[in-house]
Amino acid sequence: MDSPVSDRSQNKGIERRKANIDIPKAPHSPGLRYDKPNLQSILDTKEVGVVEANRRISALETALATARNEVKRMKDENSNLQFSLDTLQVAMAEAKRRWTPGIGDFKQWVCESSIATDIPLLHDDLLASSSENVLAHNALLHVRSKNWSSAYQDAKKSIGIRPSTMGYIAKALAQIGNSEPEKAFQTFDLAFWNCNPSESNLLLLIKTIIFFMAGDYDKAISRVHDLIAVPSDDATMYCCNQVLAKMYLMRDDFERAVHSLERAQAFASSNYGSHLESISIIFGWSFDGLQITVQRYRCKALHAAGRTEEAAKALRKMLESFDKEICASKETAAWLIDLKNKCVDALEALGDAALSSGQHAEAISRYSSALSLDPSNPMDILAKRSKARASKGIWEGALTDANEVIKLDPSSHRGYERKHAALHGAEDYGEAINAILRTLSKIESSPDEEIRQLRRNYTAPLDTIAIINSIVHEIFELCPLVLIDVTTGKLCDAHERIRLFRSEKPFKKLVSETATMKLDHKHILQAVAEYFKWVMFSHTWEGEEPTFQDVNVVDTIWNLDKSSLNEKLRQFCTTVRVDGYRWAWSDTCCIDKRTSDILSRSLTSMYRWYEEAAATLVYLADVLSSSELGGLTKSRWMTRAWTLQELLASKVIRFYDREWKLYLKDTHDNHKESPAIRLELAQAMGVAPETIARFRPADLGVREKLRLASTRRATVEEDVAYSLIGIFSSDIVPRYGLGKTALGHLLENIVACSGDVTVIAWTGKSLPYNSALPASLAVYSKTPYSPPPMAVSDLDTQVELLRTRLPPKDAQESYARVIQLPRVTFSNRCLYLPCIVFSISKILVHELGASQEHLYRATALLLGEVKFRTADSLPLQTPHKLVFVHPWLHDLHDPHDGFVMDGDLEVDVDVEVESSASPNDELEAEFVAGVGDGTNNTSAPTSPSQTEPSSSAHVDRYTRALRLIARLGRRFNALLLQQLPNGRYKRVAAEHEIVVPGIPDPITTKKLKVIQARVLEIV
Repeated sequence: MDSPVSDRSQNKGIERRKANIDIPKAPHSPGLRYDKPNLQSILDTKEVGVVEANRRISALETALATARNEVKRMKDENSNLQFSLDTLQVAMAEAKRRWTPGIGDFKQWVCESSIATDIPLLHDDLLASSSENVLAHNALLHVRSKNWSSAYQDAKKSIGIRPSTMGYIAKALAQIGNSEPEKAFQTFDLAFWNCNPSESNLLLLIKTIIFFMAGDYDKAISRVHDLIAVPSDDATMYCCNQVLAKMYLMRDDFERAVHSLERAQAFASSNYGSHLESISIIFGWSFDGLQITVQRYRCKALHAAGRTEEAAKALRKMLESFDKEICASKETAAWLIDLKNKCVDALEALGDAALSSGQHAEAISRYSSALSLDPSNPMDILAKRSKARASKGIWEGALTDANEVIKLDPSSHRGYERKHAALHGAEDYGEAINAILRTLSKIESSPDEEIRQLRRNYTAPLDTIAIINSIVHEIFELCPLVLIDVTTGKLCDAHERIRLFRSEKPFKKLVSETATMKLDHKHILQAVAEYFKWVMFSHTWEGEEPTFQDVNVVDTIWNLDKSSLNEKLRQFCTTVRVDGYRWAWSDTCCIDKRTSDILSRSLTSMYRWYEEAAATLVYLADVLSSSELGGLTKSRWMTRAWTLQELLASKVIRFYDREWKLYLKDTHDNHKESPAIRLELAQAMGVAPETIARFRPADLGVREKLRLASTRRATVEEDVAYSLIGIFSSDIVPRYGLGKTALGHLLENIVACSGDVTVIAWTGKSLPYNSALPASLAVYSKTPYSPPPMAVSDLDTQVELLRTRLPPKDAQESYARVIQLPRVTFSNRCLYLPCIVFSISKILVHELGASQEHLYRATALLLGEVKFRTADSLPLQTPHKLVFVHPWLHDLHDPHDGFVMDGDLEVDVDVEVESSASPNDELEAEFVAGVGDGTNNTSAPTSPSQTEPSSSAHVDRYTRALRLIARLGRRFNALLLQQLPNGRYKRVAAEHEIVVPGIPDPITTKKLKVIQARVLEIV
C-alpha cells in the first residue's frame, strides 16, 4: 500500500513553473451593458496593501457578477461578452494569486471556485473557449451531480489545455465515479507534479479521502493516522484530525470521532480553515459544526444502545462546551431538546427501577444525571431522588430535594411528604410532625378528588397520641408503681414517666413514623412497650438497705452515701443501663412501705411485675467469682421466700456473683436457657428443667407448689404467705401484723379456689386459724401416703367377686351416697370437707410416750383396730366423739370408670341410654360438679397399663359402683377428727400419718349400709 509519506517525497526537488497569465484585450461590443474595468491597471502592481487588494478584488467580483447576469439575459450568443467573462475570471484568479502570498495554483483555483460554486454548468459552446480552470471547475460540478462522464470529459479538456492540480483531481474523482479506482489513483499521482511543495500534505489528505470514497474505509483511516503520526505544521494536523473525525462520523464510530475532534482542538486557529474549505468544495464535505454534529450522533447512538448515563454525560459536556449561540440555533436547539427529554425520561425510568429494587445509590445516580440535564419539569425527579436519598440515609440531601419540590409547587403535598421523611430520618421528629401536618393539610385541601383519597393512607398525629395514651394506661396496669430512671437515678412514678416519655424522642418518633401509615395498634404497642421496659432486681436483704425515703431525700441513687448496700443498688442500675434499658425496680427503694395501700398493691402485683419485666438480674452476694457449678443452689438466695416467685415468674433471668460478674461466666442472654444452670436449678428444686424455663402458675399442682415453698424462709412471718400470692394466683389482701393468720388466709384461699384437699394431707401441729391447716409450710416437704394403683387383674378379680355378693341396687345406692357429696369448700375459717366417715367405738392409750405424745389404739366401724400417735388429749370416755375420715375421694375413681379426672373436669363417658333420668343420674351429675373437682394431689399418676380394664372402656353404672367399693378395701391415710360441742369438728394433730387398712373382706351388703358419706365442718 502506498504511503502518504512516499507520495509527499515526489515533490522534493521539483521546481514548479509559474504560469504567466496574459490578459487579452477584449474588443468593444455594442451589446455590453457595463463599464469594463481597466484590468491591466488593476493587475499592474504585484504588491499592494491589504485594503487596496481587497478593493481591487471587489471591483473584479462586481464586474464578474455583472457579466454573469448579462450572459443569462442575452438570448443571442455574443463571443465578445463571453470573452469578457473569461477574461474577468482569469483576472480574478491572477489577482488573488498575486495578492495572496504563499498560495499556488491549486489554492488559487479553490478560491476562485469558492466564488463560482453557484454558477450553473456552462454550455458546450461556451466551454469551447473557456480556460483550463473553468473546465476543471465545471468537471467538479459534474462530479457533485454524479455526472461522471461529463465530469471526465471536462477534466480531460482542462488537462489538455494545461495540466493542473485541479484538473487531475477532477479527472480522478470522475474515474472513481466510473468505478475505476486504480486509474483514479494513477491520475491523482500526476497532481503532485503540478503543486507547490507546501500543498503536498493537503494533496495527500485528498488522496486519502479518495480511498475513503472508493470504499476502502480502513485503508483511508489508516493513512490519515499515518499522516498525523508524522510531525507537521499545526494547520495540517488540525485538518487531518478534522478529516479523521469526519470519516469516523460517516462510519458511525462516534467515540473515535469525538476523540479526533478533541485532538484537533489542540491545533485550532482562526487561520487553519482554508484546507477544510478546499476539501469541502471538492468532496462536498461540510466541516461547519462538525463537532456538534459528531456529539449529536454520538449522543443519539449512546441513547439508542441503552447507555443513557453516557449519553447524558456527553449531552452535558456539549451544553457546557459549545457556544450558547450555536446551541440556541433553531436546528440545534430542536434536537438538543428532543435528545435531552429522551435522556431525562430514560434516566428517570432507570432510577425508578433501581429505587423499586432497593438499589438506592444507583437510583440517586440516575436521578442526579437526569436533573443535571435541566429538565423542564424536575419536581417528580426531585421528589424521587429525595426518597432515594432518604432510603440511603442521606438526610440532608433528601431535605434539600424536598425543599426544592416545595419551592416548585407549594400547593402540592409531595414536597412536604418528602420533607417529613427526611426530617424523620435525621431524627428531627418535632419538625417532622410539623411537616406531616402540612402534608395532611395539602391533601385535604386539594381540588383533586384522587389526591384527597390519599388521606386514608395517613394517620393524624392526634389519633396516634390517643392510641398511645390508651396503650400506656394498659402497660401501667402491669408495671411497678415506681421505677428508677437509671439515666438520672431518680425515682419516677407513673405520671413522671409519662411526662418524660412525651418530652423525649421515642414519643415524637412514634407519632412521626406512624403518620405515613394506616393506624397500626400492634406497632404502636411494641414501640411504647419498648420505651417502658423495666428490669427487676432480685437479691437477699443484708441489713439497712436504701429505702424509698432515703433516695427521695438525696434526689437520686447516685447521691446515696457510700456503703456496700447503696453500692449494690447503684451497680444494679449501672448494669441495667449497660444492657440498654431505661427503667429499673428494686424492692428496697421502689416501694413506699409507709403507705399501706401502696405496700399492699405492690405485694399482690409483684409476681406480675417480675413476669412482665424485660429481665430479672439476680445478685448472689455469697457466691464468689471462682465458684463452680453448684454455687447457685448453695447460696442463701435459694432459701428465701420471696426469691421463689422471682425465679419462677421471670421469663428472662441472669445471675451475677458478688463481683457483678456473670455466674459461671455464662454469657447466655437468659440463664433459664443455659443448659448447665437450668439443670442445676431443676435438680436442686426437684422439678423438670422445662418448669424452670417456662413456668406458669397452672403448670404445677397445688401440692407441688406447696412442696417448693416448704424449703423457703422469711424474716417477716407474714411474708411466708404473701410471697406465694402470685404463684397460687391468690386474691388475698396482704396486711402485716396478722402473724400466722396470714398463712391461714392463703391456705384457705387455695382450697376454696382449687378444691384440692391435698392441702390437708400433712402431719405435725395445727394452725390456730383452722385445725385442718398446718402451722408451717415445712410439713409439705414430706410426700403424703398414697395407695399404689390396683393391678388390672386384681381389680377385675375383686369386681367379679363383689358382683357375686352385692346386688346392683345395693352397690349403686352406696355409690350414689359417695358421688352426691359436694365440692370441698373453705370459708370464714371453716373447712367443709366431703368424706367417708368411720365412727370410733372404743379408744385406749396403748403406750405412754416419753414426751406428751402417746400411742393410742382405737376400734373403728368397718376398719377394725387402728393404732396412731398424737400429743393431743383425747376423750377416752366418749370415743363416739372421735371419727376417722377418708377425704381422698379422688383415689376412689379412675378415668376408666367413666370420669376424666383432671383438675375440676370430670366427664361421664357412659354410653348407656335410659328412658328417663333416674335419681342416681342426678346424684352423679352433682358429683361431676362437686366432689371430683380440684384433685391435683401428690399421688403417683395411675398408669393405663396397670389400671385399664380388660373389658370395654365404656363401663356400666353397676360395674362402676363395684370398682369404687373395691377401692374402699385399699389402705388410705385417715384423718382423725374430734367432734366439738357445737357439732363441728377439729382435727387431731398427729406427728405421723394414720394409715388404715381399708374395709376388710368380705365386703357385704350389710357393711355397705353402714358406710357414711358426709360433709363435716372443720374448724
